[in-house]
Amino acid sequence: MNKSIQMLVEAVNMIPRQFYPKYPNDNISESVYERLVSQLTIRYRKLTGGYCRTELLLPTSENIQKFAYTPENKAMIRKLATGIASLVPKPTFLMEQVSELPLPVTIVEVKMDHKLQRGVFYWDFFKLHFLVEQNRGSCGIYFIINQDVISVQKKISAYYERGLYTSLSAENIFFLIKKDYNSDIVVLNYKGESS
Repeated sequence: MNKSIQMLVEAVNMIPRQFYPKYPNDNISESVYERLVSQLTIRYRKLTGGYCRTELLLPTSENIQKFAYTPENKAMIRKLATGIASLVPKPTFLMEQVSELPLPVTIVEVKMDHKLQRGVFYWDFFKLHFLVEQNRGSCGIYFIINQDVISVQKKISAYYERGLYTSLSAENIFFLIKKDYNSDIVVLNYKGESS
């Protein structure tokens, strides 16, 4: 297993129970999300000494608009944007390494929703593909809580069936799936296969 993934799994396993949603069907409020993400950042920095920052990438972001220079890419961005139009997207984490990890930047999308909408999933997965391509040598991780592995695998398959963007560095994208606080983390590669 990739050293960056091992460090992130270790950081996730250090997060105390009180930072997870209390009940399986709790609505995930912004504060619950922010507390868990804050704990993940703290634990990860403690392990790696890395610098963490967030970046909000929307379909209107300058670097996304540069990607959409062809009619095909522009149509794809419009299609992805309609899937997130009614939502407030969460920022992407960029965790820069100062330790001796093989990849200099770990890019992390975190989702805790009990119902992970396909449009949101497609947008986040696209962002990982895009950012891993832009930050050569980086590792992209989609950390999903409150979902089962099979439903995530179906969303991954649907993403590729729709012909959405695939990075030339896709082998550096992984999924970490944790059904709830008590469950172990399952690691999948970018194709949805066990890693």
